[in-house]
Amino acid sequence: MSTIEQAPGLLDNRGSLNQTPLLTLLQSKQAQRATGTLQVRNGGEAYSLFFLFGHLFHAYGNGSQGEDAVFTPLSWRQGDYSFDPKSKLPTEETITAPTADILAEAKRRGVPGADNGPAPARESAPSQGAAPVPSTPAQPHVSERPVVSQPPAAAQPAATPEEGPPATELYPLPVGKLVYESLKTAFVDFPKLLRSLSGDRLTGYLRLTGLASRGMILFYQGSLIESFYDGGAVVSTGRTAFSLFKNDVDRGEGSMDVIELSPEVVTAIYQLLTAPTILQGLLARFVDIRALLEYLQEEKIHGSLLVRAPEEMGIVLLRDGQLLGAFTRGQPQLMQDPEIVTRLCADAKTRIEVKAVADLEEPASVSLEEMLAMTPSVPSTVYRPSPAPVQAGPAAQAQAPPRVPSYQPPPQPAQPPAAGEPDIDWPALMSQLNQMADNALQNRSKKVKEMLGSTEHNVDALDRTIDRISQTSIMFVDPARLTNLANEMRQLLEEQR
Repeated sequence: MSTIEQAPGLLDNRGSLNQTPLLTLLQSKQAQRATGTLQVRNGGEAYSLFFLFGHLFHAYGNGSQGEDAVFTPLSWRQGDYSFDPKSKLPTEETITAPTADILAEAKRRGVPGADNGPAPARESAPSQGAAPVPSTPAQPHVSERPVVSQPPAAAQPAATPEEGPPATELYPLPVGKLVYESLKTAFVDFPKLLRSLSGDRLTGYLRLTGLASRGMILFYQGSLIESFYDGGAVVSTGRTAFSLFKNDVDRGEGSMDVIELSPEVVTAIYQLLTAPTILQGLLARFVDIRALLEYLQEEKIHGSLLVRAPEEMGIVLLRDGQLLGAFTRGQPQLMQDPEIVTRLCADAKTRIEVKAVADLEEPASVSLEEMLAMTPSVPSTVYRPSPAPVQAGPAAQAQAPPRVPSYQPPPQPAQPPAAGEPDIDWPALMSQLNQMADNALQNRSKKVKEMLGSTEHNVDALDRTIDRISQTSIMFVDPARLTNLANEMRQLLEEQR
């Protein structure tokens, strides 16, 4: 079993490295798809590691950066760590390899603490003269999951001993009416299949199951609304996910199923996979799960309640507080009684989290023909797009669709600043914020710009709107891009204070 598959679920944001070494922290942040800054300290040495959507994209400390800044603290068995999920992320990107590849290279170099085996008690650091790790390691992986979308070459045999699903797998999904089962990708014309599902007005999903990867394409009344792909390093969405999914099918890897569901459940699945987490890491031993579920229903949330037991995972889907259904990984049929999920809390080690969106948005479609035309084969190491050249976080990239006329909110009348308010040129500021939304989201910026257009011209109101932007859900937009956009907007607002 690979080290990534042994990743823990949730950890405290502060702790000791002798109890929780860096390896465990890396695995946990990837499994949680966490965003924020991890700082590790030992004596006079300190390193900072930056995560976005579970992907480690930058690290520095003590005169080194990139992968080399990960190797040194991997060997520490003393010191402490802290994780800040609200920190502002840098624009630098010094790490492009998946975490599994970094750990495989560290193990190859003999770095203590690079695997889950016995570690020495004393500190030990790798040679400072070692060459940087290439972004795409050429060495075959021994115990790490191979990059599944590369041509089947030297890395392929490593997949044989793997057991179980990838640690960053998609959440378990409910099953409904089975339209097609176990379609072998080697015999399927992928474009024809998608056009057929679109013509049949499918509401449901196309699921891909491979040896070391899995993916899903969501349909709503025949329209493609989102794609997801889990290659074992990070869960991708949108065009990147569609391309990786298509690559696997083109190479004949895995099999596909077509599942039909109700429109409400499809919308809930999208929210399950993309909505921000509002409650996380709750221990079942301290929580009255039925009272929590009752509270979520009273609050009329749109979202999901996730229960992670050691050997099982259950999910309750909610829409406007109403129960859409409950299911588990082992029993994926939707049930109208949440007991199938709540009983998992009998295990004291069970963890609970809640995901929700502020506004319920009906699915927005994406042109299937446009997706097929604009998704050439891409290398699987591109799990995350490259950073934009100007004022953009590492995942807030333009995906280069054709520009469409952007929505322009009606101009706000000039308002005198309230007592104690900074003297801000509000028309200029709002224009800058709208431009930032256009740059980050292109033709999907309309909802964000409507939110900005309805915001009162005062700092508190704008703060609340920016918080809503980071928590909203927009079809075919990675939530990390909205989080990144909100962080950039906050920074601009701070400069105006």
